[in-house]
Amino acid sequence: MDRAVGPLGLTHAQYSLLGSLYGLNRQARQPSQRELANYAGLDPVFVSKLVKALSAAGLITRTDHADDTRAFQLSLTERGQAVIQQAIGIVHALQAELTAPIGGPHGARNRELVATLTTLLGAAPGTAEGSTTMVQPSTAPPPLTGQAVAEAQGALAALMAAVLDGSGISPTEYVTMRAVALRGPWDGPDTLAAFLADQPQLNLNATTAARLVEGLQQHGLITTGETVTLTAAGADTQARLTARLAPVTADLYAGFDDDDLAAAQRVLAALTERAQELRRRTQD
Repeated sequence: MDRAVGPLGLTHAQYSLLGSLYGLNRQARQPSQRELANYAGLDPVFVSKLVKALSAAGLITRTDHADDTRAFQLSLTERGQAVIQQAIGIVHALQAELTAPIGGPHGARNRELVATLTTLLGAAPGTAEGSTTMVQPSTAPPPLTGQAVAEAQGALAALMAAVLDGSGISPTEYVTMRAVALRGPWDGPDTLAAFLADQPQLNLNATTAARLVEGLQQHGLITTGETVTLTAAGADTQARLTARLAPVTADLYAGFDDDDLAAAQRVLAALTERAQELRRRTQD
């Protein structure tokens, strides 16, 4: 998303805030910063920083609030309206391309996936009056977006971190040990580190991935030879932590129809493949 709206001088967060303000202004409303934060589902302090930056860029105006001397009322400038309208077109085109394999943003499969992910997150769907997530500048129910997928990933990562807390193993270390166990043996630590650095969800580069592998070796959890596998201690640790995570995982997916989960898996796999292809095109 940042890459898509970046040429307009926007970040993903700025786009979300401008889109929310655009929707409110179209309803003839000039919200305060707090009202805009509630509508967009963003932290008020974060919104304050975004508003200052967008105001400095000439996209937002701040006027004294008619009923509260401590607050400002916000509206888009003419330039702000032009920028957000252009950004909306870009984002909608991106969403259409990403969801094309499942029938597009308004297709039945996409709506089913949105419903499944919303249930997994335990969040209510967004409304025109506000949402627990970043809203889109549209009165229609939002289609599946990268934000929804990112929130699902964030929620699951936070859950894993909570379950592993106190074990002495970080979520990234646990994921690495699973990769060694399920995808190994590996042809040396450099090959393993390169694989880890190529996984965007881990947020590792070549240096940090190499340090991660080295740390697991130093703790005696993976082997140090030309072929990398789990040591006996590593296998024991991995099995123990998997057993700790198992009941939580069962609770997480309890009650979902197997066909729904399979459909969600297929859609997420298709989105991953499409995003990787678009990334390659952008870098060419």
